[in-house]
Amino acid sequence: APPAALPAGSSAIARGGFRNLSRLELASNGIVYLPPGLFSGLAGLRHLDLRNNSLVDIKSTTFAGLDLERLDLTANALKTLRAEALAELGRQPRLQLFLRDNPFVCSCDIEDLAGWLNRSRQAADAEQLTCAFPQALQNTSLLALAGAQLGCHSSPHGERALQTSYALLGAVLGLLGVAFLFVLYLNRRGLKGWVSGTRGACRSLLEERRYRYEMRAESRAARVSALAM
Repeated sequence: APPAALPAGSSAIARGGFRNLSRLELASNGIVYLPPGLFSGLAGLRHLDLRNNSLVDIKSTTFAGLDLERLDLTANALKTLRAEALAELGRQPRLQLFLRDNPFVCSCDIEDLAGWLNRSRQAADAEQLTCAFPQALQNTSLLALAGAQLGCHSSPHGERALQTSYALLGAVLGLLGVAFLFVLYLNRRGLKGWVSGTRGACRSLLEERRYRYEMRAESRAARVSALAM
């Protein structure tokens, strides 16, 4: 059967029909989405098992208002957890969170999760969480990730070095320009002579071509006159 958004009975959960429920097993139900506030009516819920589903995202309101002791999100389709969702989970001090076997994408979007894992003790399997993508970071522990490794932040030293390089390049180009103008100034007479010589050569070439054209024209005119006679 195709994956369902929610298992049967979810409407009763949302209406608070299981207010005294302390343990809820929803593993392997093909769940891809949890509506905000779905569990808000389960004030007594302590253990929530969502293993082996297809969840791709957790919202900040998904588990809001709960006081969970165990939340199992193992083997879903989570690429990361956003800062808002992590903040909400952090407001449940007794919570033990399980996240292994998710295809975490180690891009800049995972910085919040990596930082939270290093600060918090709520993720019971934090040491087992690794990157699935990209290939260059595959199997890298999320605890070991840093912003520089992800390429999210430029190094201040690198930026200063780049700025210095640009400044030096600009100074060198400026000096070359000044030197070129100075050489032109020193050789202005020679340059003027070169320009005059070039102009004279062009004039001579044009006059020569004009002379040849006139000679050919006179020759053709003479032949035409001879034929006419």
